[in-house]
Amino acid sequence: MEVASKATASAVDPPTASEYLPYMPPTRSDIDTVTAAERAYSYIRQRLFDGTYEGGAMLSEGEIAAALKISRTPVHEALLRCEFEGHVRMYPKRGALVLPVSAKEIQDVLVTRRLIETYAIEKACETGFLGPGLLALVEKQAELIAAGKDDVFSDSDSEFHHRIVTATGNTLLTKAYGLARDVPLRVGNGDIGNDPDRAAHIIEEHAVIAQAVVDRDPIAARAAVELHLDHALQSLLRAI
Repeated sequence: MEVASKATASAVDPPTASEYLPYMPPTRSDIDTVTAAERAYSYIRQRLFDGTYEGGAMLSEGEIAAALKISRTPVHEALLRCEFEGHVRMYPKRGALVLPVSAKEIQDVLVTRRLIETYAIEKACETGFLGPGLLALVEKQAELIAAGKDDVFSDSDSEFHHRIVTATGNTLLTKAYGLARDVPLRVGNGDIGNDPDRAAHIIEEHAVIAQAVVDRDPIAARAAVELHLDHALQSLLRAI
């Protein structure tokens, strides 16, 4: 037993020098850089989604940095994130081009959402746990439209779908959904601004989906999600 113990001990690698070094917390400079990059990212995304930055516009790192009173480095980092998400294309020494949302991109996104959301809604029907909360959210959406709060309604619409996807517990699926969801947000909530009946139809379709989850009926829930996304595709294509 003693021999085996010695053999085991000798097989263990000795600690490296770095393991003896004390933990070094991030410096104030590191924290400020991260905070500035997040500020720049939020600033750019807000303007991409509210239509301030339209497709074809060239964004200047210097102008954004001046508006936020920060250096260009965090702005550059924020634009790189937006490029990864497919919203802009970076050009050295020129800036970032805002990419227009094409019909092909909308179609690709809705295909992706269909794959994700039909799977997610079937998972939700296994327990029905989400159902009551979704129905309550539908009631809130009706109140928002009645109060003329279209912008808040759009956020609530996103929340409805996000709850269903995140409830799967699949983080990779949730991240993929987030990227897919971003593209339609740049177009807006379809043609809801020009078609007052569109919001009512969205709420009705959400109610059918939520009730199917309460009833734990995966066939009805899947069919309702597919119909809802088909209507979303038609609405978004009309809006671009």
